[in-house]
Amino acid sequence: MLFTKILFAFLFLSISVFAQEDKTEWEPVFNEGLDRVFIDVSGVAISGGENIYVWSLTEHHIPIEIEGINENIYRTNTYYLFNSRLRKYSILYIIYFDENKNLLASYDYGRNSKIEVYQYNFPILENSIEKTIFDKCVEVISKTKDK
Repeated sequence: MLFTKILFAFLFLSISVFAQEDKTEWEPVFNEGLDRVFIDVSGVAISGGENIYVWSLTEHHIPIEIEGINENIYRTNTYYLFNSRLRKYSILYIIYFDENKNLLASYDYGRNSKIEVYQYNFPILENSIEKTIFDKCVEVISKTKDK
């Protein structure tokens, strides 16, 4: 009986467990200067015909500092909501990482409002990184529709 339990425990522990495959596909959006910005083109999602959801990744060449976070930030993941009709966006989620890609902090700014004034906080300004990200999303979506 003891042998059976040990054998069962050994077999149970030796079974390979495979993690879910990471299907993100980071494509460069902005690579001028010191910071590099990418979007996950596999995760660009359009909702309601005018809302675009996308994750971006910023690699900071010079680490940034933010009040309330005691370590330097080398990477930032940001989840955006863009509205193509209003030409506005919101940041729904932001995650900060250290030099070794360890999580430092995350903030959830998501809201459940249907009121446009509250749903989209910022205008998409010309020559901004958000405009570059938005344009790349529109390009990715149009390529997807063409297939």
